Amino acid sequence: MISAALAILETDEQRNELSVFYEKNKSRFYAIALGYLHNQERAEDAVQEAFLEIANKPDTFFSLNDKKRIYYLYAVVKNVSVDMLNKSEKFPTEELSDDAVYRNDDNLIENTLFDNISHNEILSFIKSLPELQQNVLILVCLSELSISETAQVLKVSRNVVYQRLHLARKAIKKFIEERNKNDDGKRIEINS
Repeated sequence: MISAALAILETDEQRNELSVFYEKNKSRFYAIALGYLHNQERAEDAVQEAFLEIANKPDTFFSLNDKKRIYYLYAVVKNVSVDMLNKSEKFPTEELSDDAVYRNDDNLIENTLFDNISHNEILSFIKSLPELQQNVLILVCLSELSISETAQVLKVSRNVVYQRLHLARKAIKKFIEERNKNDDGKRIEINS
C-alpha cells in the first residue's frame, strides 16, 4: 500500500524503517482515517497520502523517536482526512470572486455586524472560549461536519455538541453586541 512512498525515499535504511513502522501501525492510522471519512477506500487513500507526505519530507519523520512518530503521523493522517472530507462531494467548494466574499452592501446584516470588528479581534475572542466550545465551532462551522459527525469525532453525545455549540454562539453573539455597543454608542441586536 505504501510502495509509492517507499519509492520516493533515498536509502534502503529509510525504506526499511518506514516499512516496519507502517506494518506495525497501519491499523491505527487506518482507524483514524476511517473515523473521519466513513469509507474504507477513502480511508486507505488517506493513509497512503499521509505516508507520501512523510516520504516527501523525510527529515522530520526520521528525526523523531517511535512515540513521537506516532503522534506526528496521527496529525498528518488527520489533516489529510479532513482535507479529503472537505473536498468531497458532500461539501462541494468553488472559487468565489472577491465581490462574493465581501460585498459592500448596507443591507447585508453580516457587513453591518462586523463593520467595527476586525478579523483578528474575532479570532482572539474565539480562542478565548473554552477549548470544548472551540472544538465544536471548528468542526461544525469550519470543517462543516454535521452534529452527528462532530459527536463521533469528539466521542460525546449529540446533545453535548448542541449544548457546546449553543454556548459558543451565545458567547460570540454577546461579544459582537457588546463590541458594537461600545463603538459609536450604537447597538445592533442580533436575532437568534
